Amino acid sequence: MANAKKGSQFLLQRFVNENSYILDQHILSNSPSLLAFRDGDTNITWKSPLVEEEYYEYRDDFLSPYYTEKEEASIAMQEIRKYWPKNGPVWDGIAVVKGKNEQNGLLLVEAKAHIDETISRIKATSLVSIERIRNTISLAQGGFKSSEQIEPWLDKYYQLANRLTFLYLLNKKLAIPTWLILVNFVDDKSYKPTSLNTWLQHYQEVFQVLGINSDSELFNKVITIFPIVT
Repeated sequence: MANAKKGSQFLLQRFVNENSYILDQHILSNSPSLLAFRDGDTNITWKSPLVEEEYYEYRDDFLSPYYTEKEEASIAMQEIRKYWPKNGPVWDGIAVVKGKNEQNGLLLVEAKAHIDETISRIKATSLVSIERIRNTISLAQGGFKSSEQIEPWLDKYYQLANRLTFLYLLNKKLAIPTWLILVNFVDDKSYKPTSLNTWLQHYQEVFQVLGINSDSELFNKVITIFPIVT
């Protein structure tokens, strides 16, 4: 993965490698559940995108930074395959944090710099893959207590929907303590600057359209942060 020049990819690369403490502060200050999980004052350990690994972004191998043994990651991915086809989400960033019970927590990051990046629809063409994806997203909807139809999850906010679905799978099917970090950069003047108020209004609409219930246990594992670009 090359060094990006602008936009959310560039900004996340810069923050992770030069100012990770800023991301850490945003994440921890916006998640009581992660604070309660964390062991003492242990730091968040970033696994990607790292300059020493040429900003590599994980995809179907996204569990390898979490497990110490390759075989463990392979077994876990076999379980994921029951619910999701190959070529799953590409994760903008991955980090781990040590928990009080000696079990690590997994942080999966999706970064955006403007609203247009959040609009997407399912691209799978295989009927088998589409059916598997639909069935699994339906399970995730239940996990988030969503009473809405599945269409907006597939046709409007699919990228977020599949990230939410992986959050469901990891916590509920694999018992891996996992948090989804939605990093939304404020006032990125390299392309389309987006104000904090615009972001807040956008996510209010998104969560309402997806029908996510704020009382759902899983919603406590979604951390939405808004770092200011300077």
